[in-house]
Amino acid sequence: MPWNDLPSIRASDRPPTGRSAWRPLFWRSLAFLSVFLVGWAGLLSGVAVTERNLAVVGVAESAYYALGLFVMGGLDVGTPVGGPLYGRILLWTAYFGAPLITASALIEAAIRLVGPLALKVRRLRDHVIIGGAGRLTVLYVRQLRVRDPRRMVVVVERNPSHPAISELQDVHRAVVVTGDVTDGDLLQRLRVDRARRALFLTGDDFVNLDAAAKVLRIAPDLAGQIVVHVSDLGFMRETAESSIARGCQIFNGHEFAATYLVQEHLLGRFHRTPERDLVVLAGFGRFGQTVLHQLQEHALGSFGEVLIIDEDASKNARAFDYEPGFSDDYERSIIDGDILDPDIWERVGSVVRDSGPPPVVILGSGVDGTNLHAAMLVRKQHPEAFVIIRNFRASPFTEEVAQEHGVQAFNLARLVQSGMPESWF
Repeated sequence: MPWNDLPSIRASDRPPTGRSAWRPLFWRSLAFLSVFLVGWAGLLSGVAVTERNLAVVGVAESAYYALGLFVMGGLDVGTPVGGPLYGRILLWTAYFGAPLITASALIEAAIRLVGPLALKVRRLRDHVIIGGAGRLTVLYVRQLRVRDPRRMVVVVERNPSHPAISELQDVHRAVVVTGDVTDGDLLQRLRVDRARRALFLTGDDFVNLDAAAKVLRIAPDLAGQIVVHVSDLGFMRETAESSIARGCQIFNGHEFAATYLVQEHLLGRFHRTPERDLVVLAGFGRFGQTVLHQLQEHALGSFGEVLIIDEDASKNARAFDYEPGFSDDYERSIIDGDILDPDIWERVGSVVRDSGPPPVVILGSGVDGTNLHAAMLVRKQHPEAFVIIRNFRASPFTEEVAQEHGVQAFNLARLVQSGMPESWF
């Protein structure tokens, strides 16, 4: 079921850092230092060893042999003899403690290297399974860690070199498994029947729905606790009545952001201008198509002609015409081309001169830098235009440049993150 309520913009979407990420390192360092000092104090107390004469060594040499306990465990110097009782107790403590610390570090390193085998040493119960390590996953896990810092999170990602893996593992303590989230055997090994929730947030709509179907087959009791991202409007509508969709919470991040854009930015502009505005959609991928759909849902009669610009504008327009379909309430023009091509905006100028008022330009390509660059081109040729740029993540540079040039910028990631329902956590 899609989201219905618009969010208020909350704090920045930077990943939480803080003390939790350093806590394991702090305790391990403290244990190492404590055992080292105990062993050093034992050697300095006058305790002898069976295989070496350490009575004549100095402070630095004693420190060296105390460090050696973490490698050899005392095998190269022999066992403690003689000296005061407290000294022998200290040294024997270091003899046992140092190898244990070294062994625990090696075991942890081996578990990390083995990867998915790390799951075998964990008890998987009441955990969260996420398909895909993309941007939506990072946004969700950040919010989950704020609300539930100790919840076990298992992320399944095909690409072992995905750039988000390091943040998920090191900052958010997620277990990342390399594999196919639609693999039923893998889902069973991840104990999906004992999971608290499953979210499928890959960039492939079919993969997300297919994985959800397999989870419902393996763990039917998880119905209602499965979140599926479907970014294709037509695909989402065509599958909305399926049994799989009824057992999941299906959402479209683009639809959510487009609804906010139309209601918070565009309707006010349309109401302030007496004429019907010319709307230029620069970038007609899934986001641009979703914006036009929301315009048709909420603002019909408030805008006039729609000009669509995209390298695949004709192809994408045919897909949109099939589902959900163009309205007959407005004229439309389609230009196949690069939104960074100055000639494109000269062609837009001829349409603007014919229509009259300055256009409303929505720059919604999938590349943040391209949108900002295109905004500068629009400003040069159409200084009075009402320009909106979409950027996925918070960018102080984009915000500053946009403010200097009178451009409206909205942050898709922040909208999606702040709009995630509490039921997901």
